[in-house]
Amino acid sequence: MKPIRAAIVGLLAGLVVGGVAGIALGGARGAASGADGEAADLLASMAARQDERLGRLTQEADESARLQRELALALFFRLQEFRRFGLEGQIVTWIVPGASAGSNDPLGGPLGAAVRLPQLAVDAATRAEWGAVSERLASIGTEVDPTVFSAFEDVLEFIEGRPWPEGSGLAAAAASGWTDPAAVETWLSLNRALVGRADAILSGF
Repeated sequence: MKPIRAAIVGLLAGLVVGGVAGIALGGARGAASGADGEAADLLASMAARQDERLGRLTQEADESARLQRELALALFFRLQEFRRFGLEGQIVTWIVPGASAGSNDPLGGPLGAAVRLPQLAVDAATRAEWGAVSERLASIGTEVDPTVFSAFEDVLEFIEGRPWPEGSGLAAAAASGWTDPAAVETWLSLNRALVGRADAILSGF
C-alpha cells in the first residue's frame, strides 16, 4: 500500500506544480500582450502626430509657393509697364521746317531739312498721357527691381533738366531746345537703357 500512496502523492504534487506553472505562464503572456497593446497605441499616436505635422508643413509650403507665384506675376506686369514706358519714349517723328501745319505728311518738304524729334516733344496730348503714367510708375517704385527704377528715374531727371515744350509742333520743340540732336540722342539712350534693364529681368521669366 505504501508504494501506491507514494505514487498518488507524487502524481498530485506534479499536478499542483504544473497548474502553478501554467498560471504563471498565462499571466506572463497576458502581461506581454498588454505591453504590446500599449506600444502599438503609442506608435499609432506618434504616427498621427507626425502625419498632422507633415500636413501642416505641406499646407504652409503650398501657401508659400502660391504667394511666390503671385509676387512673380505682379513683378512681371510691373516690368512690362516700365518697359512700355521706355518704348514710348523712343518713338520719334520727322518734321520738315516750313511744312504745312495741317498736312498729314510731316515730310512735306525737302527731306534733307527734316528734323528728328521724340513724338512726345511735338505732341502735347501724348505728353499729357505720358506724364500721368510717369507719376503712377513713380509711386510704385518699391514694387520693381531697383536697377529698373533707377533707369526710370534717369529719364525723369533728364526731363527736369530739359522740360517739355509748351504746346505742340516744331516751333514749340525748337523753343525748348528739343531740336538739338545731342539732346534727342541722350533722351533716346536713356529710354533704351530703361527697356534694356527691364528686358534683362524679363528674360528670366
